[in-house]
Amino acid sequence: MNSKSLCLDGSPEALALPAACRVFNCTVFAIFAAAMAVSALCVLVALAVIAYSVVVRYFLGEPSLWVDEVVGYLVVAIVMFGVASALREGRHIGVDLLTERLGPRGRRLAEAWSMLSVLALAVFLIANGWETAMFSKSIEMVSQGYLEVPLYALQLLIPFGGCLLALAAVDALLRLAFGGSAHVGQEKH
Repeated sequence: MNSKSLCLDGSPEALALPAACRVFNCTVFAIFAAAMAVSALCVLVALAVIAYSVVVRYFLGEPSLWVDEVVGYLVVAIVMFGVASALREGRHIGVDLLTERLGPRGRRLAEAWSMLSVLALAVFLIANGWETAMFSKSIEMVSQGYLEVPLYALQLLIPFGGCLLALAAVDALLRLAFGGSAHVGQEKH
């Protein structure tokens, strides 16, 4: 699947979308491409930090006590920057035991219901994540461990990930409303 197919795949289904939906779809694609680039960079940084830790521990006999903490933060960033793109492309694990037996209309309704559920979760992540981060900032809370990073900076990843999930859900709902598939690059059911 090439990058163009993730924005607009040129199918009659994609071209039938109203212009505003096509623009929104391509804007979401650009945002998610940037988020996935950050996620991939975090994976590389985590790999480098772990490799550094192994070399220092086993070849120089000096363990780095901060490595686990940094890698934990990077894993949260990897997930929050990547989860919405995976949802948009239909790469999440799904149980289709029931939906497989539904007709096209039933599948579309099930997809719409699942995207509404994702949107509700996204709103929850945004609201509660922001509130938690601002509370941590107000009391100047820092992480436990060797680095003592301001905790609110890490907690802001949660509402950011929620915003990305909300964009993915709205994008899918718009495509469903105009006869498309919930997931980019997949054929209509």
